[in-house]
Amino acid sequence: MGGMRTLNLSLRPVLPEDAPLLHQLFLRSPGYFALIGMEPPALEDVARDLSTLEKDERRRAFLLYLEEEAVGYLDYKLRYPEPEDATLSLLLIREDRQGQGLGRRALEHLLNHLTGAERLYAVVYGNNARAKAFFQAQGFRHVKDGGPTLSWYVREL
Repeated sequence: MGGMRTLNLSLRPVLPEDAPLLHQLFLRSPGYFALIGMEPPALEDVARDLSTLEKDERRRAFLLYLEEEAVGYLDYKLRYPEPEDATLSLLLIREDRQGQGLGRRALEHLLNHLTGAERLYAVVYGNNARAKAFFQAQGFRHVKDGGPTLSWYVREL
């Protein structure tokens, strides 16, 4: 066995024409949608969501690439809920690529590029014990539950 090669993880802003790619990523992550009690969105729903991106100047969405392969999706909002905050609404790693440190690396990348924010919130939907454990391991603390299907975590920057 040779040395461990760290594959290059890169983030690229999502464009409206990426809808089919993002849709495939969602279809390959059925466990996440099962946890939040939803079906994976249809292609037209993904396309509709991406078409609203440029209308909301606070929202940022990125595809995560491992070399040439799309392996995840990152969606966050700047200046929300307060002007000095940012909120991570979705960090999704494709199911066959989970447990390889990609989520941690994507989060590190985000933290290094969040200039001007004092806090990063993370929203966990559903009874997602794995996501909650992930954010706590990354230095987030639980803030509040917004009803049975929503938990908020925060990390001071």
